[in-house]
Amino acid sequence: LEAAMSPPGSAALDALNRSPAAQNISPEEHDAIADAGGDPAATAANGTSQPRIRLPAGKLFPLLRLAASIGSIPDRNAMLVPGAITVIARVPGDLIDQINRLMSHLLPQDMSVALSPGRLPKGQPYVLLLSPDISNNKVSERAVSAFAADLARAVDMRAPIVILWPDEAAVPAMLQQAPIQRRAFAPLSAEILMTALRATHSATGRIDETAVRTALPNDAALSDLEPLALSLAMRAPSAKAVAERIVTLTNKAPRAAADGPWLEDIHGDTPALRAARQITRDLGMWKKGEVTWQDLTRTLLLYGPPGTGKSWIARAMGNSAGFAVVTGTFGAWQAAGHLGDMLREMRRTFAEARTKAPTVLIIDEIDAVGSREDRDQHNRSYRTQVINAFLAEMDAIAREEGVIVVGTCNHLEMIDPAVLRAGRFDMKVALPLPDADGLYSVFRHCLPDWREADLRDLATRAVGSSAADVDAAIRQTRAAARGAKRDMVLADLQRVFRITHDPEIDRRVALHECGHAITCAALRLGPVKRMFLDRNGGGGTLFDAEAKHGVL
Repeated sequence: LEAAMSPPGSAALDALNRSPAAQNISPEEHDAIADAGGDPAATAANGTSQPRIRLPAGKLFPLLRLAASIGSIPDRNAMLVPGAITVIARVPGDLIDQINRLMSHLLPQDMSVALSPGRLPKGQPYVLLLSPDISNNKVSERAVSAFAADLARAVDMRAPIVILWPDEAAVPAMLQQAPIQRRAFAPLSAEILMTALRATHSATGRIDETAVRTALPNDAALSDLEPLALSLAMRAPSAKAVAERIVTLTNKAPRAAADGPWLEDIHGDTPALRAARQITRDLGMWKKGEVTWQDLTRTLLLYGPPGTGKSWIARAMGNSAGFAVVTGTFGAWQAAGHLGDMLREMRRTFAEARTKAPTVLIIDEIDAVGSREDRDQHNRSYRTQVINAFLAEMDAIAREEGVIVVGTCNHLEMIDPAVLRAGRFDMKVALPLPDADGLYSVFRHCLPDWREADLRDLATRAVGSSAADVDAAIRQTRAAARGAKRDMVLADLQRVFRITHDPEIDRRVALHECGHAITCAALRLGPVKRMFLDRNGGGGTLFDAEAKHGVL
């Protein structure tokens, strides 16, 4: 549980942890288990893939959902400060008694649980759990009055109070005051399921997360899963088999590639994906009324080299959030004609986003807006009017609910500072060339019926390519195969993404880049953000330079 409430490790450590080299079995055993349909990540050195003690799903999932509702260990500790009052709303009524019994597992060892102001433990700190009585799936006025009386007595005790409010009733006004912290009971999600599967279907604490995530339906389908159906699915022998059984039980067909990208289908843990997932989760909570629009991050700017999938992630945000997607580009607006035509098309795009709300508005090529600080006097008046009109549209849409703006660009430094300031673009995240996990997502999207092992082989070969490079290569290879009157096969793409560089040279370049990183650390030049090898035999080390006296 503490692992579930702790922040994840670095992407590099997570990648190493998933590597076959980090397993407790030999590479030969790893491949043999995978070929037999097992889970090498979950298999210990003695050959078992099941934990020593099997945790009951009926207790584990309510507890993990409660942990997700509370948040991190610091959030839990803040909830347990004397005088703190926390409301956890939307708790299914049939789970409240069970959560009352399980709450002690989330508390520090020296703390206990009290269920009534009249029955308090002696000689040790405690948290008081309160909730109204439920009868026939309803909370009566009498039950609310009795609850209010208990709460009034509890407030005078200064002990921390946690209120479990049932989903069957609206939260009363007295529990919506500012000093009271409010949370919503977390629905079942992919992250909660992954945490559970590491405990229930692994002897190592690891599972093949990529295979499980690929098989799972989206979070909306998971949240609708009945508890009995979930318990039946958990009887499957492996984590991947659980995911496949859940798909069957939810009667949800796998998403087709034509449906467009989904965040749930994009693998990896880059800063851009973390930001996109965070915003999408918050949008889901806003749709349920759990947070206000003012509490959301409503603007995101993704920047990086061409073809890295910036627009792809933006469209995936809209699909996963269940929002309409409206796209505009400065290139298309400028192609409309003179200044008046260009501004008309820009305003039409913003108006369309408002009309279709809730909407994700994607603005591509945003670096074409230019900067009023550019010393080039050519077209200065035109550039100034375009920037001013764009700022006015961004400010106007920020005052209305229902539109998330995602901008994409290649050159952040070319954009006017007024466009980049907080309030217009709150988050600005770099998106470099994708790693093997990211490229696997691209191949999976373009070739949904191909074997995972083949797609991972192609993804490894394609490292150094952009998402656009991969998409274009697949289309061109498929066209060539059509010309030969046959289907495209794995060997066709392996020839396109052939590995031509010398592994020994790669090792030398990698060591060289490690030297740069060590030098940055030793001289305190700034934090290293990324190290990479490129497809042409070179490499690089990127870091945020910090000014230091005496060092150039």
